[in-house]
Amino acid sequence: MSEEIHIAGIIVAATRTHAVTVRANLALLPKTIIHAAAEDGRMVVTLETTSTQATLDCMDAIRALPGVLNVALVYQHAESAAAMEETIS
Repeated sequence: MSEEIHIAGIIVAATRTHAVTVRANLALLPKTIIHAAAEDGRMVVTLETTSTQATLDCMDAIRALPGVLNVALVYQHAESAAAMEETIS
């Protein structure tokens, strides 16, 4: 079985007072990108993992950070790593 790549788009909501710390902690997670962050604590984030369970585990870890109010999955895509490397013509 080939390796899979899972890409998830999530919304993270943090308290205004913890927003900077939450962003700093998210930046430490491998293959995690913060695409947008508002001063009020809302963030648009993508995660890249190797399985659905790994995505859920990552979301749980984010949810457990101090100041995080909610983590919502808004998009998930999964396919083999080989398919992700194919050239589209």
